[in-house]
Amino acid sequence: MKEYFLNLVNSLIDNLKDDQLNPEEIHGSIVSGIRLNGAPLIILFCAIIIASVGLNVNSTAVIIGAMLISPLMNPIITIGYSAAIYDGFLLRDAFVKFGLQIIIALIGSSLYFLFSPLDTATSELIARTEPSFFDMLIAFFGGAAGIIGATRREKSNVIPGVAIATALMPPMCTIGFGIANQNLDFILGASYLFTINAFFIILATFLIVKIMNLRPELSVYQKYNAFIKKAILVGIILIALPATISSVYTAYTSFVNTMISTRVENYINAEVDTASTTTIRAIVSTDNKTLEIDLMGDLYTEEEIAAIIAAKDDYDLEDYSVQISQDIREILYRYFAQVNDDGVAKSVITIKN
Repeated sequence: MKEYFLNLVNSLIDNLKDDQLNPEEIHGSIVSGIRLNGAPLIILFCAIIIASVGLNVNSTAVIIGAMLISPLMNPIITIGYSAAIYDGFLLRDAFVKFGLQIIIALIGSSLYFLFSPLDTATSELIARTEPSFFDMLIAFFGGAAGIIGATRREKSNVIPGVAIATALMPPMCTIGFGIANQNLDFILGASYLFTINAFFIILATFLIVKIMNLRPELSVYQKYNAFIKKAILVGIILIALPATISSVYTAYTSFVNTMISTRVENYINAEVDTASTTTIRAIVSTDNKTLEIDLMGDLYTEEEIAAIIAAKDDYDLEDYSVQISQDIREILYRYFAQVNDDGVAKSVITIKN
């Protein structure tokens, strides 16, 4: 079994080299990708503004367009490549260019959100503040696909696809939103997501270049070998571990919430709703162990409500206290008080010309 697996791996590596550029061509192509004089800087700034607009108006299509034209991924691949061949000078240059791109991206996005009349956090912005284990997988395999595509003789749509999948641009713009609105949660969450994406693209590039066995720069091999290995190990521990723990916690919380939701649904369908009375809203608080049920239709008597509440134990809800509301005025008041908690909701306002 072990021999079969090794043969399969060797076969895949040989196939990987079939359409590969020679090392000099690969090196020249990657080095040329981190030039930031003139047009690339302007394109980056334009991509940042486009992505910021897309996030601001909640337009997925606009965000994808910005990711397609952004050159933000080139220095990240170069960092992984130069680390793999132990080219310290190229590694330094790639880090400098990457840092310059980050500064330009933060300035552009912060200025846009500072002057934008829309200061509400959209779902697209919020989605970039909660990194998970799956973001690591996407970034790693996206980075692997990216470096493989960049070293092929016949170019394809791999690089644009990787730029969309790894989503480097949106979290950077989300940091700008957090800076403009002085929101530390957005700054930290989006920064962590961007760091995860960048690190695992670098790691995947490093490993693929090693597999392709490109010749290292022997003059700096000893100087950077130990440092790079330690940096990768520290990066995996500091970056991957928190995201993994967060994902496990999120998955557990989601599982628990699903179980509770199913129990509440079965309870309401069997014990509460009838042909003449229906539930219009049920709010479950797992922290306070409460279940609030708002009803519409024929009113239950106090005895019937007591029987309904007592039946909750049959659905593994014995830890929850059940509160049933049948007064439509009270229900509507609580609903709109919650909706308008930070001021009257825009959906309530109608303008007629």
